[in-house]
Amino acid sequence: MFIADSHCDTLYALEFEKVRVNDLMSSKEKLLKGGVNLQTFALFAGSRDFKDTPYENAVRMIECAKKLDIEFFTGDLPDAPPSGLHGIFSIEGGQVLEGKIERLLEFDETCRIRMISLTWNYENEIGTPAQIDKTTGLKPFGKTLLQEMDKRGIYADVSHLNEAGFWDAYETASLPLIASHSNAYDLADSYRNLTKAQIEAIIKKNGYIGVNFYPYFLTRRADADLNDILRHIDYIASLGGIHVLGLGSDFDGIEVPPKGLEDASKMGNLIGLLLSNGYKEDDVKGIMGMNLWRILKDGERIRKQNA
Repeated sequence: MFIADSHCDTLYALEFEKVRVNDLMSSKEKLLKGGVNLQTFALFAGSRDFKDTPYENAVRMIECAKKLDIEFFTGDLPDAPPSGLHGIFSIEGGQVLEGKIERLLEFDETCRIRMISLTWNYENEIGTPAQIDKTTGLKPFGKTLLQEMDKRGIYADVSHLNEAGFWDAYETASLPLIASHSNAYDLADSYRNLTKAQIEAIIKKNGYIGVNFYPYFLTRRADADLNDILRHIDYIASLGGIHVLGLGSDFDGIEVPPKGLEDASKMGNLIGLLLSNGYKEDDVKGIMGMNLWRILKDGERIRKQNA
């Protein structure tokens, strides 16, 4: 079964936290053991403790990716989902772009960014994160950026974005929104999770939601397990979102994993869990990877139309 994950912080952990390759949650060895075929690696803006800029750190992470010994798709994806292991790039924290469209074009040319998380936990030139407030909308550069991203088939990732920014992005972007690593607020009331209205809006436009494995976003406690992931999948599916569901592990960006999904080698555990809880095989294939593949290929199609 094709397995794809829409978010991990492995490059940041490797380059800046100096985690050894073999100790990564999403190392090549563990991804292969877990049957993962497509892993999204974030160029994470990170904290403000570095002397270098988020842009400079992102450039370092692109180079660092070579240490993983994984083939990255930096151009068009193949027509069919790959059978081996491959990586793609995303950006987490729009401050990486320094408020310049030229930076977007540079990253697009260098490594084909597929999605951009507009904010992390800091306000930037694009907008305001959910950690700060709910009511501050996107800034002018944010709206200009979304228009350029639309042309290039690059998705606006609303994980970390505040509610006002979410609705501005929803109205501004022609592409559907994605949430690469977010859960349902009704089940775990973290500011990082999506309200029912936000989930329904993503469903309405055939977007994508990658369920986050972080226990505090699953249960607000440290002792989450596979069944807590299932609860969030069930909830989003109950709203009509079976076709937008996927995996957004957040591996190497979480200090504690859920029981039964300690690292990427355990990804296959979700397949049996879903099947044993009544999900049809085609729906399981969608959740495990094909829903992410669908939206990535849709983005490429739109990119080619605008070329």
